[in-house]
Amino acid sequence: MATAVKAPSGRTIWKAVRDELMLNLYPLPFSTIAPAVYHVYLHPDDFAAIEGVSARVVSQIEQALTAEVETVNRALRRSSRRVFRRLLDREDMPPIEMPPGGWDVHVCADRNGEIDRGQLGIVSTLAMPAPPEYAGTPTTRIVKSVVGGGRRTSSTREVAQPAASGQAGVVAAGAAPAAGHGESGRASASAEPTAAAPGGRTPLADSRERARLTYQDEQGPHVVMMRKDTLSIGRGGAAAWVDVQIVGSSKISREHLRLRADGEGRFFIQDVSLWGTSVDGVAIPPALKSAEGVAQPGPEQPLAAKARIGLSDAIVIDFDGSVGR
Repeated sequence: MATAVKAPSGRTIWKAVRDELMLNLYPLPFSTIAPAVYHVYLHPDDFAAIEGVSARVVSQIEQALTAEVETVNRALRRSSRRVFRRLLDREDMPPIEMPPGGWDVHVCADRNGEIDRGQLGIVSTLAMPAPPEYAGTPTTRIVKSVVGGGRRTSSTREVAQPAASGQAGVVAAGAAPAAGHGESGRASASAEPTAAAPGGRTPLADSRERARLTYQDEQGPHVVMMRKDTLSIGRGGAAAWVDVQIVGSSKISREHLRLRADGEGRFFIQDVSLWGTSVDGVAIPPALKSAEGVAQPGPEQPLAAKARIGLSDAIVIDFDGSVGR
């Protein structure tokens, strides 16, 4: 008789997030920075088992992250710090910084069939500073882990990132994410390359506000500030990274659409979904499925400075590109 698979408990989720914290620290000369954003994905049946207390799980994990950092920093200051650092395999690790925007933890159901019963997936992001002045742009380190059955598998990538931070209730998409799941998943894809300054130096990325996106999904109302030239929007997931993550209907694709701003203040939209995208109630040219069954993005279309963008018949985004003018 097969043994029933237990859903991850709140304690199990916390231990996985704590491991993600400690495994992905980034020491600087005088401090150590830590991932600030954690998206935890559970199998839908496992999520259903804890959905009623998921808000408390999130709240207590965020409290526990603060307590964990304080505990580590105290240990680093004590006379036994060398032993502790040796256990961490970081002999010269400086104290860990608390994220300026606070911790950003989310627990939700995996809607993409990537996580098995009893497993959990974690996507963590660490906003890394630019090299010393003009040497380059900030980056975001994205780590995707799957935990279960006593095993952890992870993959890591780094993407260019404008140096800006979100605010409570408002996320700067294209900046280092730093707000609650009302703004969750607003992590970044690659930023547009910047032109070299005289002498071959690269200036800091342009992080001005291009546009504002306002919408409501299953997690409530959200406002997202577009702070880079391109944004991808969709359901996202453990294997699909988007700038703006929508929590809602399965008719929202993992990557549903792309927005682009050019240097003259114009905007463009492109459908990447097989479910369709509309602007002010009119469908734009759709993505097409190739012979291999892969969606090929539809052609770019001009987008007015103010428009209502429909993701299939599930979500409407109020787009306002006048904020950056």
